[in-house]
Amino acid sequence: MKLFTSIFLLLFSLSLVSYAKQETINIIPRPASLIVQKGHFNLTAQTPISISESFDAKFKGYVQEKIKNDLGFTCMIGQGNTSPLVNAIIFEQTNDPSLGDEGYSLVITPSSITGKANTYAGIFNAFQTLRQIIPANALKLKEQQIKLPCLTILDKPRFEWRGLLLDHSRHFQPKEFILKQLDEISAYKVNKFHWHLTDDQGWRVEIKKYPNLIAKGAWRADRRGIHWWSREFAKPDEPKPIGGFYSQDDIKEIVEYARVRNIEIIPEIDLPGHSKALKAAYPYLSCRQDLLFEVSTGGRSPNNTICAGRESTYEFIDGVIEEIAQLFPSKYIHVGGDECNKNDWTVCSECNKRLKENHLGNFEELQSYFITRINHQVTQRGKTMIGWDEIMSGKGTPGAIIMAWRRNRYSPEVDAPRAGYKTIQASYTESYINNHQGPAYLEPEAPRGIIPLKKVYQYEPIPSVLTEKEASLIMGTQVCLWGEFTPNPEISELMLYPRVLANAEVGWTKPELKDWKKFEVAIEDNFKRLERDKINYSKSTYNPLITFVPDTISKTAIVEIKPDIDLYNLRYSVDGTDPTPHSKKYKKAILANFNTDIKAALFTKKGELQGSIVTQRIEVIKKKK
Repeated sequence: MKLFTSIFLLLFSLSLVSYAKQETINIIPRPASLIVQKGHFNLTAQTPISISESFDAKFKGYVQEKIKNDLGFTCMIGQGNTSPLVNAIIFEQTNDPSLGDEGYSLVITPSSITGKANTYAGIFNAFQTLRQIIPANALKLKEQQIKLPCLTILDKPRFEWRGLLLDHSRHFQPKEFILKQLDEISAYKVNKFHWHLTDDQGWRVEIKKYPNLIAKGAWRADRRGIHWWSREFAKPDEPKPIGGFYSQDDIKEIVEYARVRNIEIIPEIDLPGHSKALKAAYPYLSCRQDLLFEVSTGGRSPNNTICAGRESTYEFIDGVIEEIAQLFPSKYIHVGGDECNKNDWTVCSECNKRLKENHLGNFEELQSYFITRINHQVTQRGKTMIGWDEIMSGKGTPGAIIMAWRRNRYSPEVDAPRAGYKTIQASYTESYINNHQGPAYLEPEAPRGIIPLKKVYQYEPIPSVLTEKEASLIMGTQVCLWGEFTPNPEISELMLYPRVLANAEVGWTKPELKDWKKFEVAIEDNFKRLERDKINYSKSTYNPLITFVPDTISKTAIVEIKPDIDLYNLRYSVDGTDPTPHSKKYKKAILANFNTDIKAALFTKKGELQGSIVTQRIEVIKKKK
């Protein structure tokens, strides 16, 4: 083991020097060690591929599919081929402790390409790296062979959790959309899909014991064309045509598709708040038997918390957890626990009785009692419970994993590991990619925040104030695409890409090897891959952000123009005309008068416009009384 470790460290140190020699090899996420050697391997349609029999049998079909997708030809694949192979690609199982569960080695020589890993996950990752070494435009090349540079890669992830959350409660998306995203994110070694399946606006998973969950809970009244936060509540007799659900057969298909792509699907059933759809389907779960409930149409959802006092609530949830545990082979079940409005609990005789009988000091402790009961149901099925950071309130939930999303007034990213919880970082200030990526007026509707590609990339999941022991409890990170403003697959993809790729490198690559300038080059190369795979990605990274600080006395403002990408010339104008390649080059903050239109854009050295021309009027907007 010491020998393996020494070799790994030697290659790692050499890679810091060799990276400067391989600017044309653009791999996302960036490998731990990459050493380029002289020579090339000639990849042709006749190149045989050998896959160890110890790897999943479905890997063969997956490799064939992707070679066809990336290169346009069908390759010859055998398993466990013992005869000598010439000009071959070989995937072998090894026993190298330094590689861990997901690491791999990839060696390209003039005569062979050899990938080695301890596990299926590792060999899958090796293949994804090989796919990115193949030129992104290989399909368009007319050559009969593709020259791949000789190199040696030793690689393994920084974190075990490299995830993406998709919210399909707010807006249901078809099964085909999910399969497409699983296929794409796996190419960048994302290995966790956190699936937000229930909320106020829809229950999306079939539970056979409780058929009303999809018969009523999956459908809502039509409020399309009305702003999400201005929608009126549904009426009982109103048609409910909007929604959908995933059958258990759908889920089994999706889970298996993900498994082949080394992705673990973690279901989320959001409790005890965010449960308006659940209460609409089964009203007896509510504290308020005097109210009628309909699936929320959007916006605010008052009275959306289920009763924590009645024993029938826990019996119901146990039935749900039983089927969820059987449907999803993941070792995790996410139970939400966030934003629990306790107003109904305070006036509920059953909740107050439960609080008194269990000697609970307040309703925060009633929430931790509730979550602890659910945690027991989860662990009984051999699973580990995950919850949003609010489950630390009251007496907390020992043994659970915390997904830390809140920031500013709260600090769960520090508090959770300090309290001994394993923690997944999902910061709403850096990782909520439902926010705009660039200037809001150029983008689809979204919350008011702006989280550009560079900000996602520069996020550091381990707070510097943590001790080494506390930091070891950080499992990793994920980006979250909440569904309020993603009504269809096209907009969803636009918000996902390329920011998912930035977070993939955050989760995989050690901080000392991350390099924004090199990532900028790599992301442009991978834009070609996204286009090949028919992904509707955003080009907002080419749109500069213009911000200003006004001085109402002098009626001037200090203006800053911040490009998200630094590869191009940033030009601007202050006279209302569109900037050209010959306009002033932005170097530092400028002073501008009120009622001036500042315009900015990025240009290549050849004078080609990249992205859009961005306009910002310098004025003070008076607040409405």
